[in-house]
Amino acid sequence: MPHKNRCTTPFITFVVASIANSLSAADPLEDFYRPNQVQEVHLRIADADMQLMVQALPERIYVPASFRWRDTEFAKVTVRFKGNSSSNRQSPFKRSYLIKFDEYDKEARFFGLRRVSLDNGIQFGSLFSEPMVTDILRAEGVITQRANYAKLFVNDDYRGVYVNVERIDDSFIENYLPDPNGSLFKCDEGGPGCNLQFIGDSRVNYKKAFERKAGTSKKDMDQLIEFIRMINQLPPNDFAERIEMELELDDFLRTTAVLLFAGAFDQLTGWNPHNYYLYRDNTRNRWRYLPWDLDVGFSETAFGRIQVLKQWNAAWPVPTSGAHNPLMERIVNNTELLRRYRREARRILDEHFDPGHLTKVLDAKYALIEQDLHNDPFPHRRVTSRHEEDYDQIVASLKQFIRKRYISARQQLDDPGERPKRTHPPQGPPEQLASKIRRLQEGAQNVQKNRGEFAHIERLMRQIGPLLEGQKIQEAEKLIDQALKLIDEELGDAH
Repeated sequence: MPHKNRCTTPFITFVVASIANSLSAADPLEDFYRPNQVQEVHLRIADADMQLMVQALPERIYVPASFRWRDTEFAKVTVRFKGNSSSNRQSPFKRSYLIKFDEYDKEARFFGLRRVSLDNGIQFGSLFSEPMVTDILRAEGVITQRANYAKLFVNDDYRGVYVNVERIDDSFIENYLPDPNGSLFKCDEGGPGCNLQFIGDSRVNYKKAFERKAGTSKKDMDQLIEFIRMINQLPPNDFAERIEMELELDDFLRTTAVLLFAGAFDQLTGWNPHNYYLYRDNTRNRWRYLPWDLDVGFSETAFGRIQVLKQWNAAWPVPTSGAHNPLMERIVNNTELLRRYRREARRILDEHFDPGHLTKVLDAKYALIEQDLHNDPFPHRRVTSRHEEDYDQIVASLKQFIRKRYISARQQLDDPGERPKRTHPPQGPPEQLASKIRRLQEGAQNVQKNRGEFAHIERLMRQIGPLLEGQKIQEAEKLIDQALKLIDEELGDAH
């Protein structure tokens, strides 16, 4: 018998390897997003086209390019910078890229994908937040994008390590969601109604907050408005049953817990209701929440005013400051729904966010890219935490958050107590300051677009970030007001 085992073991190993290889060959997209592999993506962009991309900022324009991954090549694709962090022409940090395969041939696909998204990973969560959060969501059975790492080469020049994030678009709907003709809305930069607050029946009211990305009819927006109305106006006794019918509720509750434990505050479930999609399965008349842009997380304090640990209680998952959140409020105010959330949250905390486990996950992801990061030509720090000098410090900071979050969340779920009272930063409500910051970003982009004098505005903007991080809100707001005045003068001159 031992002799037989010794003979069959290599054979079994061979068969298993053959099956694995055949599966891999059958679905190369699995390889492209394999969590424990670092991909290599090669782009070729003419120097003149690269200059056009930079000169057009803050507008992000597509230019022709070629694409190669392993032995798969596309001679004609288009590419542009993506994301607000890539829109500043003077930024010293690496820029994100969006690669589009179907510009010249509407049927062209990269193993079924219309687009590939390479994110720079320079925010609070650095390169680690999105891969860790999406891994946990997928382990929980939540439909969400895949994310791993890729080294990017542009014209054979190494441009550093990126987060390779699966795009939520028509291809995502076809690959994962039950109704290929379902409606998809993106809430990108916020706007009236982005917090799912009902603000009337007119489609125009929600136009800035929600962009229709997929769907078969303009009436899709009417269905979204009706969903928002239900959230806000349904009688309390009917809410739990109705929301169960119209929303993939269990997935939403699990997503809420994961985002809270990860400190991913830049979502509907946190402080700043944007960076998410709403998808409607029209065959079942059910909505699904899809989180997006999960590079913001694992930071105790954000922008000098968002106290992620102090103001986001795991047992009462509505932040104690920030915009009103009708959906989360109704869940917290319903005894049965709150109980369901807490049950899921406690299980998820222990299964995925125990520091002994999650810090090992972080170490493994860091080990995958450590040498490539060492050679990364861009600053080795988070743009939102400039006091860190290298990735060792960044990883240590992420671990510190993981440990603190677990301890506080466990205590809160074990003994929820009374709901914490809502508070505001001492210098006024966060909505007011956030509005000024958005105006500043938009105005600065318009000055650059109009080729106005930008250097004096940029000098002020560089001072604002550190002041916010140091919670010097009043000083920061004075500089914001000065910068807004300069922007008004520049744009006035332009006209």
